[in-house]
Amino acid sequence: MKKILINIQSAGTLLLIFLCASTLSPRAQQLPALARKFTPRNSGLELERRTHPGTFFDVVGRKSAAFGYENRALEAWVYPLKILDDFKLSFQLQGYPLEIDSADVQVAINVRPEATTFTYSHAAFTIRHIIFAPVEEQGIIMLLDARSVLPLTVTGSFRPRLKLMWPAGLMTAYIGWDEKARAYTIGEETNRFVGMIGSPTARDISLMPYQEEPRDVPNRFVIEASPGELKSHFVPIIIAGSTEGREKAKATYDKLLGSAESLYEKNVAHYERLRSETTGVTTPDERVNAAFDWAKVGIDKGMATNPMLGTGLVAGFRTSGESERPGFAWFFGRDALWTALAINSYGDFASTRTALNFLKKFQREDGKIPHEISQSAALIPWFKDYPYAWASADATPLYIIAHSDYWRASGDSNFIRENWDSIIKAYGFTSRTDTDNNGLVENTNFGHGWVEGGALYPPHEEIYLQGLWIEALKSLDELAGVTGDTTVSASARASAERTRSAVEKTYWLADRGFYAFATNLPRPTPRVAEPGPDRERRQARMSALDRARLIDEDTVLPAVPLWWRTLEDSRAQSEIDHLGSGEMATDWGARIISNRSEVYDPLSYHYGSVWPLFTGWASMGAYRYGRPHVGFQALMANVHLSYSGSLGYVTELLSGDFNSAFGRSSHHQVWSEAMVVTPLMRGLLGVEVSEGGKTLSFSPQLPADWGRVLVRNVFAGDARYDIALERGAGRESVRITRRDQGNAGGQPSRTPRIIIAPAFPLDAEVRSVLVNGRPARFEMKREGDVQRALVSVEGPAATTEIIYNYGEGTEVYFHSEPLRPGASDQGLRVLRSRADANALRLVLEGLGGRSYEVRVRGRRRPAEVAGVKVLESSDGEARLLVSFDGASEAYVRRELTLPLLPRNK
Repeated sequence: MKKILINIQSAGTLLLIFLCASTLSPRAQQLPALARKFTPRNSGLELERRTHPGTFFDVVGRKSAAFGYENRALEAWVYPLKILDDFKLSFQLQGYPLEIDSADVQVAINVRPEATTFTYSHAAFTIRHIIFAPVEEQGIIMLLDARSVLPLTVTGSFRPRLKLMWPAGLMTAYIGWDEKARAYTIGEETNRFVGMIGSPTARDISLMPYQEEPRDVPNRFVIEASPGELKSHFVPIIIAGSTEGREKAKATYDKLLGSAESLYEKNVAHYERLRSETTGVTTPDERVNAAFDWAKVGIDKGMATNPMLGTGLVAGFRTSGESERPGFAWFFGRDALWTALAINSYGDFASTRTALNFLKKFQREDGKIPHEISQSAALIPWFKDYPYAWASADATPLYIIAHSDYWRASGDSNFIRENWDSIIKAYGFTSRTDTDNNGLVENTNFGHGWVEGGALYPPHEEIYLQGLWIEALKSLDELAGVTGDTTVSASARASAERTRSAVEKTYWLADRGFYAFATNLPRPTPRVAEPGPDRERRQARMSALDRARLIDEDTVLPAVPLWWRTLEDSRAQSEIDHLGSGEMATDWGARIISNRSEVYDPLSYHYGSVWPLFTGWASMGAYRYGRPHVGFQALMANVHLSYSGSLGYVTELLSGDFNSAFGRSSHHQVWSEAMVVTPLMRGLLGVEVSEGGKTLSFSPQLPADWGRVLVRNVFAGDARYDIALERGAGRESVRITRRDQGNAGGQPSRTPRIIIAPAFPLDAEVRSVLVNGRPARFEMKREGDVQRALVSVEGPAATTEIIYNYGEGTEVYFHSEPLRPGASDQGLRVLRSRADANALRLVLEGLGGRSYEVRVRGRRRPAEVAGVKVLESSDGEARLLVSFDGASEAYVRRELTLPLLPRNK
C-alpha cells in the first residue's frame, strides 16, 4: 500500500491529504448475516411528512451526530471531530442507463427520537434510509431498507474532512481504503485522530492513482445487491471515529457494524425511559402534548460526551458548512443553566447534576462560571488565550439559581453541601461586580448580560442581569438554610431587597409604562449602526444613546425579573401589556425589542429578531402575574415552532418581521425546547415543587375550552404524583395520586404538603371546596386577570380529591392557528380579559382593517357595542366578531367594555 502526498485547494484553504493506492476487488456474493433485516421498534413518538427541501434535520447521540438538510447532503461528527461532509447517495438499476440522485427521489421524512428515516421512491424501487446515532457510541449507523425489481447499485459519495471543532486546527490528513474491512480510514500524521466509513460489500471507485494531478473531488464507493438479497438484508453504511488512534476507531466501527440491531434497541429503550420515567402531560390539544414530549427529547439530545472534557449540555445544532462550527454544538454555561430549569420541571435530576458538575469543573478561581467551552478546548489554551470562555456575566448568577431550583424539586441536600463552596464562590464573584455599591451588578468589565453586540451594546447594568441577581440572592438565602450558613443567608436576603428597590428606582419609566433596558456609561468611541434597513434612522438613535444615562428602550428583557415576581405588581401589569402587544409579540414569538424602536432591525441578532427563548421568558412572566392570555399566546408560538421547521425541534432565532428562521440559526436549539417545557409546566399548569420536595403546588391557568388535563410523574423529592383535573358546569375536580417512590439521592421519603390554587375568572363565585368529601377552608387571592381559590392539604392520603363548586364566571378564548412559513404577523392579541358584575372588559390588538373572532363562555351573554358583533354558536357560547380600524399593516389596540346580560335576554 502506497501513501501519496497531494495538495488540494479547497474553499481558499490549502489541505494536505495522503491517499492510499489500492486495487479494486469484486464484492462478496451475498450480503453478510450481520445486516439481516429486523423490524425497527418505535419508542412511541413519531412525526412524518413529505420532505421540504432545505429544511434542517439532525441525528444526535451523546458522542456523535449527523447534520443535514432534506433533499441535500449531510455531514457527520464524532465529537470533537468532523469526520466527513457532502455525504449523499445515488442509485443505478441493472440495464437502466441512468444514475438516480437520492435528492431527486427523496419524498418523505420520518423522525423518531431513536432514528430518522428518509424514503426514496422510484418506479423500480423503494428505499427507506434509516439513520441513527447510538446513544453512547462514537459513530453513526445507516441502514438501507430497499426493495427493487432489478439488481441495484448504491453509490455513496462524500468528502473526507477530519477537522477538529472550532477553533482548534489539525495536522495533515490522509485517506486510505482498507480492502479487507471494505472501509475508508481518514487519519492524520500523529495517528491520534481517526475516522472511518464503509460497508461490508463496498468497493472503492475513486481513490486517485499516484500519476494523476490532485483534484478536489468526492470519494465514492459502490454497493451492489440483487432483489432477493434486498428482501432479507439491510445495506449497512457505518461511520466511526476516535481521538485515541486507529485501533480504537476500528474497534468502534466493528461494534457498530456487528451490533446494529442491539444498538438500535438501546436507543429505543433510552427514549422509552425518558418518556415513561419523567413527567408527562396530556391536554385536550395534541399539538401541546407532542411538543412537550419532543422538547424533552430535544433537551436530552443536548447532553454530549466529549472524550477529553466529560459530559455536559451543548447549546444547539446546525450544519457547519465550510466551517468547523456545527451550530452551537459545544458547551455553554447560561444555555445549560436556563435548560436545567426545564429538566428539573420533568424530574430528570441526574441530567441536572451532570450539567452543573460539568460547569463546576471549569469554574474560574474567582468564582466565575464559563460562558462557553469549545469541544476542542482540551487541545488548545482555550481558557487563557481565547476571549469566549469568560465573555458573559449571567452564567454565574444562573449557576446559583439552577442549584436552588434543583434542590427545591429534588430535596437532594447532599448535592448542595458538596457544591456549597462552588456556589459561594459564584456568589462572591457577582457580588463584587457592584463596584459603585448602588445595588446593581454591572456588565462593564465583567461580561455581557444578554446583549452581546449591536445597537444596544454595551450596557452598563442590564435589567436582565438584575433580575437574575435578585433570584440568585433569594436562592442563596434558601440554600444557606440547607447548609446552616446563617451569615450568608442574612446577607443574601438584605442584598436581594436592596437590588429589588434599586431596580424599581432606576429602570421604571412611569410616563411610558415599561422598564428600561439598561444604564449607560459615557463611551470613548461612538456606536456605529450596522448595514441594514433604515441605517440612518438607527444611527441617529444610537448617537443619542451614546450621551444618555439610561437606555430607555422597550425590550423583552424585563420578562426575566417578571419570571421570578420581583417587580412591583401594578408596574408589572403594565409591562406585560407591552410584552403581549403587537409591537413585541409576533405570531411566532417575542421580539427582543419593540418594532417601533428607532434601532429596530428585523434581521438583527440582538435588536430585532425573535427568539423562542424570549418567548418563554414572556410566557412565564405573564403567567406569574395572572395574565394567562398573554402567557398562552407566547407558549403556543413555541409549540407551533416544533412542527414548522426541523421536525420536533425549535429553532434558535427568526426574523422580527417574517416567520422565517435565520440562515445562521441553530435549528435544533436546546434552550428553545426548554421554553416549551417550563412555561407549560410552571406557567400554564402551575406545577411547582419547593422546600426541598416538601411542598407540591398545582396552580393551573387553563384556556377556557380545556376541560381536563393530566400531569403524570410529578417529582417532589423522592416521591412521584399524578395530577388529574376535570371541569364542567360549576364544578372542578382535582385528583392527586401518589405513585411509586423515586430516589433523588437526598432525604428519606416524605409526604409533602400540597397546595391547590386553580385560576377562575374574576366574576366567578367559589361557593365551597371539598377535600376527600369533607368541607375545607379556602382562601381567595386575586392576580392580574384571574382569582385563585387556594387550598392547602397537609400530609395528603395516597389519593386526594379536591372538588370546587362555583358559580361560573365569564371566560374568553380564541383558537391558536398553526404558523404559515414566511408569513407576516397577523394574529389577534388578547392582552386583558376582566369581568365584573356589570361588564366584560377586554384589551385587544389586531391589524387595522381586519376582524377577528373571540369566543366567550359563561352564564351571561355580552351585549354588542360599536365594532363588535355578537353571535350565538351552536354550543351556547357567544362569538364576538371584533373589527379594527386603521392601516392594514399596523396593530391597533381596542379597549372594550361589553355589558353582560343574562343568557335569556
